[in-house]
Amino acid sequence: MPQPRITRSTVPATNSYTVGDAKAFVLHFHQDIGAGVTKAVNITYGVAAADPILELTLTGNAPINLLTVPPGQEVTVGDFTVGVTASPDTDTGTVLVNCRITNQTLGSLGSPWTLRGSRTAPNQWDIRFSDTSALVDYVICDPRAVVQDPGTALEQDHITLMADDAAGVAGEPTVLGADNLPPDAFTPSYFWHHDAEFAILPMDETTPTPTLDVTLPGVYRTIAAPLTLTTSYGTDGFLTNVSEPKQLTISHRPQDIVLVLDRSGSMADEEKWTNAVIATRALVHLIADARAGVNDQDRIGIVTFTDPGGWHGLPVSDAVGIAMPLTALADARKDINTLDLGQPADNTNIGDGLFTALDLLDRAGPIGDRRFTLVCMTDGLQNAGHYYIGDKVPDDAPSGTVEALTSVIGAKKTILAAARMYVIGLGSTIDADLLRKLTDTGFTNVLDPAGLPGVFTDMLHFSQEVNRPVPSDKAPDPILSEAGRVYVRTTDADRVVLSVIAPPTDGTIALDLWNGSAFVPPPVTVPEANVSPTDQALSVGAPDKLPEGEVIWRVSLLDDTTKAPRALTPDQVLLYEDLHLKAELTLDQQTYLTGDDMVLTVRIRRDAAPVLGAVVRAELDAPAVGMGEALSAAALSATPPPTATAPANPGGRDVPPPAEQRVIDLMRHNGWSRWPRHQAPGLFADGTDLLHDKDGTGDYTNTFSRVFKAGTYGWKVFADGQDPEGNGFDRQLTVSTVAAVKVDARTTRVRTERILHHPSGLRATRITITPQDVRHERLGPGHDDEVVFALKDGMFEQILNHQPAPVFTDGTYQRVILFKANQHPVVAVRAAGTLLKPIDATD
Repeated sequence: MPQPRITRSTVPATNSYTVGDAKAFVLHFHQDIGAGVTKAVNITYGVAAADPILELTLTGNAPINLLTVPPGQEVTVGDFTVGVTASPDTDTGTVLVNCRITNQTLGSLGSPWTLRGSRTAPNQWDIRFSDTSALVDYVICDPRAVVQDPGTALEQDHITLMADDAAGVAGEPTVLGADNLPPDAFTPSYFWHHDAEFAILPMDETTPTPTLDVTLPGVYRTIAAPLTLTTSYGTDGFLTNVSEPKQLTISHRPQDIVLVLDRSGSMADEEKWTNAVIATRALVHLIADARAGVNDQDRIGIVTFTDPGGWHGLPVSDAVGIAMPLTALADARKDINTLDLGQPADNTNIGDGLFTALDLLDRAGPIGDRRFTLVCMTDGLQNAGHYYIGDKVPDDAPSGTVEALTSVIGAKKTILAAARMYVIGLGSTIDADLLRKLTDTGFTNVLDPAGLPGVFTDMLHFSQEVNRPVPSDKAPDPILSEAGRVYVRTTDADRVVLSVIAPPTDGTIALDLWNGSAFVPPPVTVPEANVSPTDQALSVGAPDKLPEGEVIWRVSLLDDTTKAPRALTPDQVLLYEDLHLKAELTLDQQTYLTGDDMVLTVRIRRDAAPVLGAVVRAELDAPAVGMGEALSAAALSATPPPTATAPANPGGRDVPPPAEQRVIDLMRHNGWSRWPRHQAPGLFADGTDLLHDKDGTGDYTNTFSRVFKAGTYGWKVFADGQDPEGNGFDRQLTVSTVAAVKVDARTTRVRTERILHHPSGLRATRITITPQDVRHERLGPGHDDEVVFALKDGMFEQILNHQPAPVFTDGTYQRVILFKANQHPVVAVRAAGTLLKPIDATD
């Protein structure tokens, strides 16, 4: 398809321009016109069914539509008159418009004019001035709109869509005189769109550059997505162009998923391990059903980790076990039912568990097109093993014996970089900040282990591109509700995946759909449910498409003898649908500092179309007490770290590292079974709990401006409405994030005190820093690597004594400065990234 372009005539003594294959153009010029003098501009365009619009504007005056000026008459504008003659030429199929500008006063130098032309279809425009005195500042026409061929990509690849620059390519510009364009008036923008029966996010997005980074969805088969691009100059839509479609082909690929489970001793508390086993079995069933028939090379594996010792050199402890090697889906679906995952045992070696998962994937064959997903469940802080996670060596690890997980090499390094990692933290004592840094994709903090199966809403959405509609014990009107039944609504699903968390002795799953008058079995074969000691699972759908539009499902647990429904609650029903209608919840940052605004956005799409008019409501589970503030207030004694020679867990129990022990002691001290949480209405800055689609784009957003406490923030969002085809839908989405204290230099307390008669014989000053934010929320203990002291002149006491820097548990950070009488020591401190005012140690 020809693209718009502008050329300037190179013929001597002419002043003319040609705008080709453009619907519209804007030309701005200055003209010297003496008293009583007439200057002309001629515009030629092709004959079409409808005349174009040609407007001439003298800056500061109303525009003149040239084609409505009566023949033989003139229009007055400012000090000028404008006359117009339009002359069709049947031989060439063009129209020549002669526009005459006459100065009626004393003459004008450099009068500023703008000529605009537009019509409904691309056209060629020739603009020629009567002499060379007209100074053209700029000419701009419809932008170039060409999508570069995206070719074929693999599901869940990160790709960059690329287009030609709106300003054109060499020899075919759409702007002449770009340096003279008015600021922001003709800023280019690029709007991307696709037409396919699935959602790609982000899409239907406007970018300021000709590129768009997207993460492709998972697919069940090779699917073509026609892409189009709308480019525009400015925001009024006057200069706009739409590209021809280009085909993006998305192919499925083999998927390897490894579940990495914490089997440390503390997992025995609060039935965390019991719930983790239930959740693992349900997850294997759900994944196997979701991917059934997609790729016969898909595999699932399970690794459990614990360590009877502390930090140590290689090899990784043989207590880290491969509970299930990478296993084909159909076999995994059966094997998980009787698989013994062991019992909680010793210490927490998260890094070793993940290393073993990487090794399992490495030994499974060439990387090729394989897609890797790691799901890690843990309840504590790392306190053992050889490989550690994070960017610093654990405080209690013997020097020179441990390695960062990121130090792996070869194929393991490639797999670690490529793997999509989802992290589930159980309980209040996890190092949420560390686990959040472990993944830039998925993280959830589960405070109540009994709710662990429910977080698979996010994990499955993350790994399998499915959503969980909201189950209810109430049937939608006008359907009568029945006791013991659970009802779920799906929208245009190709596949439905179901797991019921109930022991198989309680009965057999029945799945029916509403046909308008009664509940009946689906019009596709429903396989026999897969039964494990903790749940039952089945899937229906592809390759046989389910009924189109909105479907109401009834889930029942029927007594094997009487066939009557047994007790079943909505939280026991995990039903997921593949994504035609996709809702995605994102935060504007991965982590936050106290005082930051937290912006939530929910994008809702039905295939390529935005979903408008939905009601999107949020709930927030936030810390009621900041970790650092609570620890500082309690000023608990530090737990001494284990020695390098003795095992961290001599009694066969998960011994917490010092930071976790302080939290446990604090909770015991205050009588808390769980960390205090806060759930308040009126969450957002506008006083509501709702996210709003202000621009009508299907992107619902709002701002939470009360990040006042350090800790984990857990969002749960409910969305319901109708898709563009009138089908009802509802969705439940969750995400967790972490906030740390934003140290403020003005409110941070600094105390200096002179020490008389110091044993060194030198003068001595103790500097005490209490880092806190603008609301006086203290950073708290345990951040010694983030509170850095630097000294100009003098010496730190611990350096003189060859001792480590002192550590305190009351939220203060101290140094003793030693100096001679002729010295003037000045201390600089950077606390959690904030540089404090220099401290004069002689004061």
